[in-house]
Amino acid sequence: MNDILWLTMRRMRLPLILLLIVYFGSVFVMVSVPGVDDTGQTVHLTFLDAAYFVTIMATTIGFGEVPFPFSPGQRMLVLAIILPNVVAWVYSIGAILGLFLDPEFRGVLRRSRFVRRIHWLGEPFFIVCGCGNTGSLVVRGLLRRGFNAVVLERDPETVHRLLLEDELAHVPALACDTSDRDNLERAGLRNHDCRGVIATTNDDHVNLKIAITAKLLRPELPVLARSETARVSDNLRSFGTDAVIDPYAIFAERLYLALSSPIKYLVQDWLISVEGTNLRERLDPPIGRWIVCGAGRFGERMLDRLTESKLPFTVVDVHEERLGKYPNAVLGRGTEAHTLREAGIQDAVGIVASTGDDIDNLSVIMTARELNPNLFLVARQERHANDALFEAVNADLIAKRSHIVARRILAIVTTPLLQTFLQYLVTQDEDFSERALARLKAVLHGRAPTMWAVTLEGDYGAGLRLARRDGIRLQLDHITHNTRSIEAERLDCACLVLERGAQRIFLPNGDQDLMEGDRLLFAGRGAGRREMMWGLSDENALVGHATGKQLPRGAIWRWLWRRQRGSRS
Repeated sequence: MNDILWLTMRRMRLPLILLLIVYFGSVFVMVSVPGVDDTGQTVHLTFLDAAYFVTIMATTIGFGEVPFPFSPGQRMLVLAIILPNVVAWVYSIGAILGLFLDPEFRGVLRRSRFVRRIHWLGEPFFIVCGCGNTGSLVVRGLLRRGFNAVVLERDPETVHRLLLEDELAHVPALACDTSDRDNLERAGLRNHDCRGVIATTNDDHVNLKIAITAKLLRPELPVLARSETARVSDNLRSFGTDAVIDPYAIFAERLYLALSSPIKYLVQDWLISVEGTNLRERLDPPIGRWIVCGAGRFGERMLDRLTESKLPFTVVDVHEERLGKYPNAVLGRGTEAHTLREAGIQDAVGIVASTGDDIDNLSVIMTARELNPNLFLVARQERHANDALFEAVNADLIAKRSHIVARRILAIVTTPLLQTFLQYLVTQDEDFSERALARLKAVLHGRAPTMWAVTLEGDYGAGLRLARRDGIRLQLDHITHNTRSIEAERLDCACLVLERGAQRIFLPNGDQDLMEGDRLLFAGRGAGRREMMWGLSDENALVGHATGKQLPRGAIWRWLWRRQRGSRS
């Protein structure tokens, strides 16, 4: 508001001074020149009459001469002052219109409106810096999981498109330099409702600056930053960035997991899939020699994982300087049939199209399929606009940067225990993976799960407190059944993690005792979540389900019930 007032006064100073001088000068002159009333007596206009007349004259309303018809001298005076007054008013009005059309002033208005919306938000929110393909996926995911978001985006057109979408129209968004400290503070960095900063711009240096600024001003806030270069990633980790998301490294790790343990890959893929989408079938990448077309940032990470898997490979790249460190290398793009033949496409088991150009990657996949229809096909996709083309090429795996980053950020922010479970899954044996797969398959019915975490405290811990007073043990099975059904109807959900203080139990059994303060991570259907939340919030129904009896709800009847139960025991 101070910026608006200061800018208005600066731009309107000369028009206002001119208008006041002309207006009050005209009033004083009109008062000083005598006129004649109805009886022929000489009279002078009062200041009120003069001000009124000058106002209606200058604005060209012109109600007439007041309070009496003017004398010839007064009319000559009006002729002299009418032009300066009209010019002053027109000039002032033009200056006001010019002020509202001025880009700088409109920018100040937008910033002021943006700050007010955040001030009145009144709920926890995350600051998302960068709202392109990745950022918009993150914002949508946050909203669907019950979190608010505040958006900073450099491109005004992107912000405009954002505000035209019904789902995102209410999200506070500002077109500005996303790494500027003032803009981060306008976005609520110092607000007590701010729950974290998410940097998803396509410039690693900008993400680095955002992370540094956030950690310096609010070191206790979690900061998640996207980075695609090893140097910036190491820099981000050096000062305590809570999560550094490298989409190329994540995809390479997932391919390595698919090569080493298809079941672990399948469980992980199911748990990070977009809610409601169809689940992927088991993926079994072949063991043998691979061809990697493009040894840049993405291709280099894929080659490191193939090396770790002890699989042979041939590198194809147009940059000769990249090929020196690889024993089997071919100079070329990989889009030409003769280059792929030279790389040994006929006896290869898989190919990775990892160049930085989507069209080249599509061409590599199509050419490779023509030469060897049995290849396992992996393609890198950079642009969201090419979704239809990559769907049509029907590759076995497609690396979409925006989807990879958004999934990882949402998993960390909205369900932190999920990341803990996924890290634990990778370190376990196949038996654990098969148990996890069986439990998920029994409740998901072919659709990607809803993930939720619940802490047994407050309203959700009322049933535990009631059970403890009555000497009743509540177990995990009791909250994973429908308490509103007289049948033993099991909810479509599976418990992945039970966290109790520093202790974590993965894939707990149904007879696991529950205690107040336990945190539980579930995967399942949305209907199962709703029934579970209802059962936890109704302690009588929950304890009644656990005992198999209808519990009295009134305080007196409850006291009598306890007395009767105690005498029997």
